[in-house]
Amino acid sequence: MKDICKIVNGIIPIIAVVLIFSGCSGSNTDIELMTMEEKYDTAIQFMDKGIYANATPLFQSIIEQNPGTRYAAYSYLKLADAHMLADDGKFDEAETNYRIFLNFKSYSHLVPYVLGKLIELNYKRNTSFFFGREYAFSRDPEHFKKIISEYQRFFFLYPDSLYLKDAEQYLNGSIEALAEHELIIGNWYMDRALYEQAIFRYRYIMREYPNFNGWQRVIEKLIVAYKNNQQHDLAEEFQRVYDEKKVEMKIGLN
Repeated sequence: MKDICKIVNGIIPIIAVVLIFSGCSGSNTDIELMTMEEKYDTAIQFMDKGIYANATPLFQSIIEQNPGTRYAAYSYLKLADAHMLADDGKFDEAETNYRIFLNFKSYSHLVPYVLGKLIELNYKRNTSFFFGREYAFSRDPEHFKKIISEYQRFFFLYPDSLYLKDAEQYLNGSIEALAEHELIIGNWYMDRALYEQAIFRYRYIMREYPNFNGWQRVIEKLIVAYKNNQQHDLAEEFQRVYDEKKVEMKIGLN
């Protein structure tokens, strides 16, 4: 009987909030009738079910009504997570809430998690797939450099963190973005027959980003640039490099 009562008591708050959000109750002020603990637990249940739009008002209510409490601190964290999981594009709000959490809980075991989420957030915010990848890569590359710096700081502070692996994909994505940025500039020079400037950019990519996934495009452009610039010996040299790398790739696939 006691177990049944516990289950019922746990279900009642979330049913009440569902009714409020679905318009079956008088107004959203009814949320305030719930205790702080009930609000937080119900919001977490909404998060677990992926109903982020219903979770965020509860977290906001906790923050407004119970400032400075442990529940408020963790509500900042979960509010930021809700924006990220909902993929609603509210990156500035998510970042603000993550940083407020760090301010309240600078020694929390969740600090590495938050640092990783900030790296993810900044990468996603600065990569606009609405206008296409090339648009994102053609913009000022400083934001990608900042992400790399943030990852390096994260690695320095928490070298054994489990969250480093997740952040690594955004580090690699930022490095790729910087190389793509240089390639776009090199191609711009090529299109205007400014071959020496184009060659400088292509060589810079090969030197600074040796693991760039687009290396084939770089060498192909470099060979053409050398030919057009009447540097046929160098064009032939890089053609050999290109052919050798392609052979290595075929051997690696076998």
